[in-house]
Amino acid sequence: MSETPYNIAWNIINRLSAADPAELFRKLASDAAKLEPLRKRGITSSAILDLVWERENQSPTTIGCGLILPHARIPQLESLCAVCAVLENPLDCETPDDIPVMFGCMLLIPEERPMEGLRFMADIAAVMHNPARRDRLRSCDSADEMLRLFREVRKQRPPVVIASDIMAPPRLVLPPEMPLHEATRMMADIRASAVPVLDGETLVGEILADDLFKIGVPDFFSQLKSVGFIRYFDPFEEYFSVEAASKVADVMNKRFHTLPEDATLIEIVFAISVLKCPLVYIVGERNKLLGIIDRTLLLKRIIHL
Repeated sequence: MSETPYNIAWNIINRLSAADPAELFRKLASDAAKLEPLRKRGITSSAILDLVWERENQSPTTIGCGLILPHARIPQLESLCAVCAVLENPLDCETPDDIPVMFGCMLLIPEERPMEGLRFMADIAAVMHNPARRDRLRSCDSADEMLRLFREVRKQRPPVVIASDIMAPPRLVLPPEMPLHEATRMMADIRASAVPVLDGETLVGEILADDLFKIGVPDFFSQLKSVGFIRYFDPFEEYFSVEAASKVADVMNKRFHTLPEDATLIEIVFAISVLKCPLVYIVGERNKLLGIIDRTLLLKRIIHL
């Protein structure tokens, strides 16, 4: 994956004085509100503070190594916005590693492009966890100098893997109105365990081979620990009668798992390995199907990391 260049509006403040996180946040928000992308959106410092504190109350953003990183997502923001400050005195607040906060960064992230914020956070964390880089960051005199440091870090770090790096086009898609017997034969031909159902380009469901096997089987079947006492039960006569009269829309699963194209590797692994999804569907606006990820694609990408 190629390096994503920074698109960011920011400022740095040297030797900022703050008695506590509340005062630090107020000063950072006041400076952030002056940045062009936020001024164009009419976002005030008080609005920034409200958003940042809402996020902070969910989980404190003191991430260790002397860094506090208050942040929030803002709709229709044209670029990342950040205000970074080297503190004149250590900030007295609870930190995960007991190292006092000496560097604050307030980050405002375009809501529609959250991955940009995650990449920035990964870069600043990589700087703060390296003592030599941390010293360089504290001595930066300009935003351009700080930007050069972050770009160096990004070049040296392994690339962040996201869904768009892994996904592939589906081998087969089915329309909702297709007769089920046709869909079943097409799935069998390519040995598919799951197939997306599209209405135009919009993902509306999926057909699972496991669900097809259950057509005509009594409801209590899924609760059985053994099939001993019904071992001679034959569900397929009922299956064929149901199949002949059904369409894809009648039996498709509507509780499929979707992720955006900038979903992270851990989100994909969680969906496939923990939630046991045979396919993860990568979608854009209005549930437009962009691609799919299955175990094979995921393993192939992990092997090549």
